[in-house]
Amino acid sequence: MSRRTGARSRVLRRLASVALALTLLPACAGLPTATDVQKASDAADEGDLITYQPAPPAPGAEPLEIVAGYLDAMLAYPVSSATASAYLSRGAAADWAAGDGVQIYRTPSLQVREVSAELTLVDLTVDQTGTLDRTGHFQESAGPVTTTLELVRDGGEWRIDNPPPGLAISRGYFETYFQAFDVLQFDQAGDALVADPVHLQVGERLATSLTAALVAGAPARVAAESRTYVPPASDWNPAVTVSDGRATVQFDTSLTTLDVEVRRRLSAQVVRTLAQVPEVEVVRIVGSDGPLVAGGTADQPVTAWARFDPPSATSQAAAVTDRGIVTLTGGATSTVAGLPEALVASAQLVAARPGATAVLDADGVVRVLVDSGERVVPAEQLVGLAWDATDRLWIADRPGGQLRVRLVTDAAVLDVPVPDLAGVTSFALDPSGTRYAVTREAGDVLAGVVDEVPTPALRAPTRVAPDVASPAEVVWLRDTRIAVVGDGETGRQVYRASIDGSPSDASAGTAPRLPNVAITAVATGAGQDPDLYVTDDRSRLWYLPSGGAWRLLGISARGLSSGR
Repeated sequence: MSRRTGARSRVLRRLASVALALTLLPACAGLPTATDVQKASDAADEGDLITYQPAPPAPGAEPLEIVAGYLDAMLAYPVSSATASAYLSRGAAADWAAGDGVQIYRTPSLQVREVSAELTLVDLTVDQTGTLDRTGHFQESAGPVTTTLELVRDGGEWRIDNPPPGLAISRGYFETYFQAFDVLQFDQAGDALVADPVHLQVGERLATSLTAALVAGAPARVAAESRTYVPPASDWNPAVTVSDGRATVQFDTSLTTLDVEVRRRLSAQVVRTLAQVPEVEVVRIVGSDGPLVAGGTADQPVTAWARFDPPSATSQAAAVTDRGIVTLTGGATSTVAGLPEALVASAQLVAARPGATAVLDADGVVRVLVDSGERVVPAEQLVGLAWDATDRLWIADRPGGQLRVRLVTDAAVLDVPVPDLAGVTSFALDPSGTRYAVTREAGDVLAGVVDEVPTPALRAPTRVAPDVASPAEVVWLRDTRIAVVGDGETGRQVYRASIDGSPSDASAGTAPRLPNVAITAVATGAGQDPDLYVTDDRSRLWYLPSGGAWRLLGISARGLSSGR
């Protein structure tokens, strides 16, 4: 059996068992949640996801069967609200909108609480793991939630009369049929695109869903760091057609009269956002006065405007080895020349960039070596060294247990205002230097924004990667994704997560597996999907190429860091 055929068979069997179980519920029942369904990228090749079409209500169905069937109907793929609406009373169906958000749940159960000839109350209790708003933005919302559903007689059949707004889907369905995408706003200066993660169902409506999220504007958590040049939702014709590789986006307002720089940035936001849709090759943006023309054509290729893209990872992984201080690229080492032998011998942590190296020595002092000389910066319990995109060095330590961050420039060492954060165990900057992340002894991972105006400062962070237990270290993969060393379904591993607080691959069990080793440090390489490196408590260096599996490099190493 081929991998594709086997994956399809497993998913089909699982979906069939879910449908069967939902029709056989007793008076108090636990509903299957399909948590072992394959991820969309694994279920079939080229996005060929498994189709599932739930059954409509059977004549004479009892209240529990109606509620179970309603939940099952919302697991349809391709998504369709028609079957779910059939489980509602005619009045409720007229008012209910499947697009009013998504509730993500585990371990649902049903209990009849009250029965009469014309009214039945059914308590639906779920372990809620999060919600999505209308545009796909995730909000962590963990804990048990009970909803009392009112079932009434409609045409002689039991139907739900008070459905909650939007869809309710299992965690397994979310992990299988939804994917993370980036909606692209601009930074406040209008210089570069800023990625805002959303979770959308893959399929033929992806281009429309992405555009809907774009015209809605940035959510409050990133609004302060971003701006948009795209007309508001009220001026958008809410459907994006995709035909023969061309996506057409229409606005009911004049576009050709806009300032040329505004037109360019509007085009960049729309084109680069829709570049994530596999079947889209060119984008046509049409206003009330005709299409926007860029580069002499109204059909803008998805490769256009890449100069505005958020920076990809520019990390330069480095470590101290028996060969000296080395940089790591593609699993190969390159020795950093010209460093004093005594410094190399005492080095505990190293961060390198072209023309400069920062080393934590055995005395707890950070020595910054650049072409113009050496600068010495004392540190206490160092938790992070990072060069940013403008070649400034960020030093994070924790004197007295509290986070302290200093910025080393050519001219001075600056204290960076930081939130009150105790017990920080690691600190990392994103590729653009506009976001930061930390792990803490308290057992959480936090991410926040770096302000640059009027001077650098860290804003208060929010919790991310909530399903990674005992996190010890964090690094950035790109501006919306991190990698965290912690515990999950497959043990102590390096797990990937979005910065919006949505579940990481720790819960799905899809992270590439290291053997049972004690990880001591993690670092990333460069690119949109960067390589990963870790060291273990036996000073071994492990390497994970993009799309590959972990392997030993046969090098004894310590002091590993991403460096930049």
